[in-house]
Amino acid sequence: MSRTARVIAVTSGKGGVGKTNVAVNLSVALSRMGKRAMLVDADIGLANANILLGVNAARTIADVLADQRSAEEVVQSGPAGLFLVPGHSGVTVPRASNRGLGHAFRSYAGTLDHVVVDTASGIGAESLELVATSDIILIVLSAEPTAFMDAYALAKILVLEHGCSSLWVAPNMVDDEASGRALFHHFREVTKRFLPAEINYLASVPRDDHVREAVFRKRCCIEAYPDCRASVGFTRLARAVADLDMPLTEAGHRFFGMEALHGAC
Repeated sequence: MSRTARVIAVTSGKGGVGKTNVAVNLSVALSRMGKRAMLVDADIGLANANILLGVNAARTIADVLADQRSAEEVVQSGPAGLFLVPGHSGVTVPRASNRGLGHAFRSYAGTLDHVVVDTASGIGAESLELVATSDIILIVLSAEPTAFMDAYALAKILVLEHGCSSLWVAPNMVDDEASGRALFHHFREVTKRFLPAEINYLASVPRDDHVREAVFRKRCCIEAYPDCRASVGFTRLARAVADLDMPLTEAGHRFFGMEALHGAC
């Protein structure tokens, strides 16, 4: 399969660390930079990325799983030309086959630059399979002790059980860039002591009340408050992602077939 799209899985050890806000704003920031970006909401059963974008999700990936809609009918337009695949929330959907779901979305593989996937938090088996079959694994890290330890637990399973050799980290809701880097270095020190993997820094996003205000306005922060501290951080993160010169992996090829999404087998 010929593809240009690099698949970026945004994940975290636990909820409450701003994972979805990072995924949403990263996607829009990439689009604002002129990249062809798609956001896939794969937070199974708790999907809400469309709410942060102010997009009405009348159709979701569940409709593709049920073979009731084509991928083109489900993909919606977001800010700055972003492509959005809304996830399903609070409903049970049928288990997919790789052939059906993969075929539905594979045509986008050669037309996009980046596919950002908002995955479920934690270490659920389905979520981890989804994360592991991506080109870039981006862990959103928080300084809160329980979130820090849960992020380590996530990294441990990805490395030891799924064979992931490279992880990328974005500290979120930190005081400033210096404190974000300090948090990353602490995480890398702990992780490298026990795990045979490369732990890499991308960029930090500072704590900013504008993020919460944007949620209430049902807009992403980078569109509602483009000059605030958090938006500057999201833009810096997007530039770091766009500058990554990494080969497309075989795992990413499988992922873009959506074989790992929503129980595909």
